[in-house]
Amino acid sequence: MTTKVMLDKMEKNAKTGRVGKIAKAVGDTVKRGEKLLQVESAKGNTIIKSKINGTITAFSVTEGARVKVGDELLEIEKAE
Repeated sequence: MTTKVMLDKMEKNAKTGRVGKIAKAVGDTVKRGEKLLQVESAKGNTIIKSKINGTITAFSVTEGARVKVGDELLEIEKAE
């Protein structure tokens, strides 16, 4: 089952930001709590962590892309 990772909220109630460093790549295995990427804003940086164990199947964003709360960031195929 594929799970979409969304930008649910950001630090200090920021609404928009820019994708900073992406820590993983398509095909990488991730564990719950592991850092996936960082979203930067004038109000602070938000670290996006995996909520499940699985394998990254796709990124919807690239480093430097502008994003807003509610945007899809990537997809993870849940480990069984």
